[in-house]
Amino acid sequence: MQARSRTFLRTALATLAAGSAACASFVYVVDPYGLYGAVKRPGVNAVKPSLTRYQEEIKVSNALRSGATNFIFGNSRAEIGFDPEILGNAYNLAIAGSVMDTVISQIAYLRARGVKPASAIVGMEFLNYAEAPRPAQALAPSAAPDHPADRAFWRFDTLFSFTSLKDSVQTLRIQQDAYAESMSPRGFNPLREYLAYARVDGYHLIFQRRAEENAANYLRKAGTGFNAAQARRDTRRILDLLAPSGADIKLVIYPYHAQLLLLFEETGLWPWFEAWKAILAEEVDAARIRHPGAHILLADFSGFGARQCEGVPARGSSAATRWYWEGGHFKKALGDEVLRALITGKGDQDLGMALDTATLAANRARIIRERAACLAARPGLLAEVRAIVATQRRSAVPAW
Repeated sequence: MQARSRTFLRTALATLAAGSAACASFVYVVDPYGLYGAVKRPGVNAVKPSLTRYQEEIKVSNALRSGATNFIFGNSRAEIGFDPEILGNAYNLAIAGSVMDTVISQIAYLRARGVKPASAIVGMEFLNYAEAPRPAQALAPSAAPDHPADRAFWRFDTLFSFTSLKDSVQTLRIQQDAYAESMSPRGFNPLREYLAYARVDGYHLIFQRRAEENAANYLRKAGTGFNAAQARRDTRRILDLLAPSGADIKLVIYPYHAQLLLLFEETGLWPWFEAWKAILAEEVDAARIRHPGAHILLADFSGFGARQCEGVPARGSSAATRWYWEGGHFKKALGDEVLRALITGKGDQDLGMALDTATLAANRARIIRERAACLAARPGLLAEVRAIVATQRRSAVPAW
């Protein structure tokens, strides 16, 4: 009996070990997160699913493996709008839903590993600072934080887990799916799933739903206050981390759609938006003094130019937009134009302008002119936004 029990246990353990090894080998070969690169075959595993876990760890690890010298940082606007292929030898480290603490952590991680970026494009997000104050990072500019990528468990979990096995199967499934959520080898999210949403719902409904969500969110933010001190600290930290490497630094204010800017106005966020831009301009001027010879550009692509004022297809229309997925997220087509303007230093007059303390007034005047032209071309836009905000304001009032 004891001999049979031992045989059974040995067989069970051997089967478990063999099964675990087979599953790990399957994950390693399919490589759903692009971490290993052992096999890459079109139609098999060349298309990777978008990341749903360990996003920062996977992205910084793949950025190092890629040998990239140009980097894009930011949140979802940068992740789905800025294709690194436009820059050449670049990696998109932007992560949806992230705050500037994540950007700072990524830059410090690269610096601690001896990476000296040739260029760094940093998407700056105003909405991160329409919030209650949060603790400041007590970290010297030369120090590297305890980065999640340095911890061993995530590497084990991305190889030996049922979730990784599921993501491997998903990788095989999406190879021929034109609408699958995916991530390029250079960290760019093409947002292909939105093509399916647009085909079913139409762009009008996509814009409307997102505008309603944004209006409710901005009304809440308007009651929290503007965290100017954090905005100043974060901007200074980013510049002090990047400038010593000799990187060509470009801070980008995103090209929000006109609908979103009007939501800023109608929910009371616009004065904070202007104050935030002034902080960025002041910190850029100060960084140029601290780091003589540093290449720093602050580019404001917000405004009401022809692209940002793109018309939204009418309700029930199957027409597609060219520049925007919805009010808060621009398409690759507009992102490419922004990147080319940053690279060449040449852009259309209605796309944006370089910003510093000396050009703040001129920039405000530009936006006022563009706003007037936009509302003249789309006379119903402001009324639509006001109706959305009014509805969300009423729904936020508790019924008695």
